[in-house]
Amino acid sequence: MKNWDTPKFISFEGGEGSGKSTQSKKLYEYLVLKSIKVIHTREVGGTKEAEQIRNLLIHQHLYDISELMLVMAARYEHINNLIIPALREGYSVICDRFVDSTACYQTGGHLTIEDIFDLHNKLMKASDDHRVVMPDITFFMDLEPQVGIKRSLQTGDVNKFEEKNMSFHQEVYERFKIIASMYRDRIRIINCKNKEIEDIHQEILSLINGL
Repeated sequence: MKNWDTPKFISFEGGEGSGKSTQSKKLYEYLVLKSIKVIHTREVGGTKEAEQIRNLLIHQHLYDISELMLVMAARYEHINNLIIPALREGYSVICDRFVDSTACYQTGGHLTIEDIFDLHNKLMKASDDHRVVMPDITFFMDLEPQVGIKRSLQTGDVNKFEEKNMSFHQEVYERFKIIASMYRDRIRIINCKNKEIEDIHQEILSLINGL
């Protein structure tokens, strides 16, 4: 992505403790230093309304479908009140989680990965021109959940997802890998095992500059 005159939408994905938040912020800070117009945001959240939904979502135990609908509602607000306006004003957008996370975390009950993406394509559109919003590139932080959960629990700020058993986190991890194989043109896999933060950052920069 050597040409930043055209704004880009970049997402970071991965399980708990995979380093996606750290790496998304480091890329944001790097681009700011390069005087590139960019914003950093997150899901679930990013706007006042979506952050209120986030607080409910990560601390309250809800029915699977209720949880999915809350995520979708927050994303619609996020897309139309922050992401699209920023892109139209010439800002690139770096987002910590997006639809891939929904397809990994909110596929409870009878829902499949394909169901989540179908819903996204039907509902998550710009309110004016009805264009489906998807990242230009996604970095999947590939780290086994046994390592990631240990990291995330050390922060002390534990939410209901981090408290789930290891089988849940293993299923999330496997879904991320399936999605990465489904969308090879969009998703770049970053192997994070036994790597330092700065080494991972440099790998991401190398991939970004090579696009």
